[in-house]
Amino acid sequence: MRFTRFFIALLLPLAMVSCAEEEEPEVETDPRTKFTGNWTVSEETAGVATGTYPSTITLDSANTTQIVIANIFNLGNTATVKASVSSSNLTITNQSVTGISIAGTGSFAGNSFVLNYTANDGSATESVKATYSK
Repeated sequence: MRFTRFFIALLLPLAMVSCAEEEEPEVETDPRTKFTGNWTVSEETAGVATGTYPSTITLDSANTTQIVIANIFNLGNTATVKASVSSSNLTITNQSVTGISIAGTGSFAGNSFVLNYTANDGSATESVKATYSK
């Protein structure tokens, strides 16, 4: 009888461990998806509000690390730039859109993101702070 109790006491913890639920591995999500959708952009130039306008952001189907931002600088829906996304940050390398060079960086926090960029039309450079919110 002692042997049986000893045997049960020894195996019971092992049986409980083997029956424990395993944690499911975290599913890795695409960091770009938080940036996609229809946004309202509030823009400031040199600290002065210059207005609001709509913008649409989509995934870049040709590059799994990039998004496409339409209507940047309120230049129209056909005026797009590509931005690289890493975690909650994005980077626009210098790109020409309708004759305006645009480059900048941004970061996502909460339900919105801020994009700081420069827009140079060849005669002057403007520093822009654009807040994207849904």
